[in-house]
Amino acid sequence: MLRRFPLPPELRAAVERGVLQPPAEPLTAATVMLVRETALAGTGVEVWLLRRADGLRAAAGATAFPGGGLDERDADPDVPWRGATVEGWGRRLGLPDEDAAALLCAAVRETYEECGVLLAEVDDENPDPGATVVPVPEADEDAERAALARHELALSDLLRGRGLALRSDLLRPWARWTTPEVAPHRYDTWFFVAAVPAGARARHAGPPGAPAEAVEGAWWRPSAVLDAEAEGRVRLLPPTRVALEELSAAPDVASLLGTRRSLEEVLPRVEGAPDDLHLLVELPEHPDPVGLV
Repeated sequence: MLRRFPLPPELRAAVERGVLQPPAEPLTAATVMLVRETALAGTGVEVWLLRRADGLRAAAGATAFPGGGLDERDADPDVPWRGATVEGWGRRLGLPDEDAAALLCAAVRETYEECGVLLAEVDDENPDPGATVVPVPEADEDAERAALARHELALSDLLRGRGLALRSDLLRPWARWTTPEVAPHRYDTWFFVAAVPAGARARHAGPPGAPAEAVEGAWWRPSAVLDAEAEGRVRLLPPTRVALEELSAAPDVASLLGTRRSLEEVLPRVEGAPDDLHLLVELPEHPDPVGLV
C-alpha cells in the first residue's frame, strides 16, 4: 500500500541543507507499543505514549512509544531468558541469534527506563505464565532506571541481581522502519507490541539523574491520539501514526499478540516539487490484517 505523508520539519530542514553522500548509516533501535485492555473487555486497547522533550536530536516534541538505540551491553549472551527461544527470535526477525537477543534486550531495557514497566518474571525452572514481577520500592526502581539510562548498568546484570528473567513471550515483532536517507541522523527501528504484565504500572516520571527524554506520558486509546493529531494537539511521525491506526482496529490484546506481521523494511522517501515536498511510504501487506484474526 502506498501512503503519502506531510514532510516532518526536521526532514524539510535536512532537504534544504542537501542530502549527505553517502547517506548516514542507520543505528539499530527498538521501540515498544506497550498495550493493555480497556476498562470494558473486548472494546479495544490502550497504549502508553510519551511526549518527547524539545531539543532532542530525533523526533523532538513528538508523541511516541518508548524506545531508543541499542547499548553495547544489550548484547550480553548470558541474559536470563523465558518464552520463545533466542533461535526462534532470530528466525522470526531474520537476524543472527545474537543480534535478535540484543534487540529484545534493548526493547525491554528502554521500556523499563522510560516508563518503569519491566517485561520480566521470577527466574524459575517451572515458571508460572501468569506470574508478576515482585515490586521493588519506588526509590530502588528509580535508581535502577537511572543507572540503565546512564549506561552504568546492563539489563542482564539487573535481571540476575533481582533473580528475574526476560519474558520474550510478552513481546511480538510488529514493524521495521528506517529513517529516510536525507536525514543526518538515521535509525533502523524495530517496532514491538508488548502486553503489560499483571500488576505492572507505567509512570511518566523519568529516572532522577538521567537525561530527560520525555516530559509526560499517559495511557491513550489509539483513536483518541489520532483525533488529537487531527486537532493539532499532538505531533506524530508517520511510523507512529501508522501503528496507531493499526492498534485502533484491534478488539483486544490477544488479537494483537496473535497477528502475523510482515517485517519487510519500510524506507520512506522524499518526493515532490521544492514547494510541495512529502514523504512517500510503501507499506507491506500483512498475512493477518489487524482485527480480522
